[in-house]
Amino acid sequence: MKKRQLLSGAVGLGLAAPGLSAFAQAPFPNASIRLVVPFAPAGTTDIFARIFSDRFGRALGQSVVIDNRGGAGGLIGAGEVMRARPDGYTLIFHSPTSGVTGPLTRRVPPFDPVTGFAHISILGITPLVLAVSPRLGVGSLTELVAMIRAQPGRLSYGSSGIGGGPHLSAELLRIRAGNIDMVHVPYRGAAPAMQDILAGNLSFMVDTFTPLLPMHREGQIKIISVFGTERSAVAPEVPTAREEGFDVVTRIANYLSAPPGTPADRLERLGAAARRVMSSPDMARELEAIAYVPVTDSGPEHATRFIADEVALWAPVIRAANISIE
Repeated sequence: MKKRQLLSGAVGLGLAAPGLSAFAQAPFPNASIRLVVPFAPAGTTDIFARIFSDRFGRALGQSVVIDNRGGAGGLIGAGEVMRARPDGYTLIFHSPTSGVTGPLTRRVPPFDPVTGFAHISILGITPLVLAVSPRLGVGSLTELVAMIRAQPGRLSYGSSGIGGGPHLSAELLRIRAGNIDMVHVPYRGAAPAMQDILAGNLSFMVDTFTPLLPMHREGQIKIISVFGTERSAVAPEVPTAREEGFDVVTRIANYLSAPPGTPADRLERLGAAARRVMSSPDMARELEAIAYVPVTDSGPEHATRFIADEVALWAPVIRAANISIE
């Protein structure tokens, strides 16, 4: 009787014997999960996140609620998640801008891209592409680079903002093509840059297939180069930069992260659910429509290595371009 009373008291104090701990602790997750998208609705990252979130919730057995927290190139939402309670119930759907190039381009980085978050899984990858105005009269990357060399400082290109993947991809091309002289015109998003391409006010722009492919198919612009390791299934007629002798391979990789200090077992649980989602054929079909390739075998260790590789690619480009944002 005395032994039974002591055991009962221990359970009441949260000091249950090891064999009883599984009953004392609720399984994870047992409540809804907040998934922060650090950009405004309707952009490429938001579209992907919404395709992913419903399936992710079903895989976890809990609802996943999208919370758009745009601003400062994704850093406002990133900072909010970084400071959140590390319990696995607040996650972020990162892009390279919010997770890698954003902090690297700040004069005082708000966090380290590798250690600033507990990374869960790389979800999907899409290459950057280069599109020209048909008025320019060039049909290949080789011809475009030759034109820039012949008219230094005359040709302008647009991007969705300073320090983002499209801007840095163009800077990488500039460096790899022998420091060619071209003018960067930053915009607040891809849409106004596309309007100036259509109006003939820009020579070219870099972005993903998602916003550019419909206009390419209609002949309003012309995608002339894919910055990927291979041609894309959505536009197999477009060669890679490497095929034309320019070593430019850049990508937008969306990935799932949690606040630093989130327990490893919860990261593994979340990563396993993400892999299940990304391995489904219907997910692959939906992502193909926006030119993404699903990553089906990622987990915390792989994701952390991947992000470290992205830092190794972009940090020297940012230094060479002398990008430093207050």
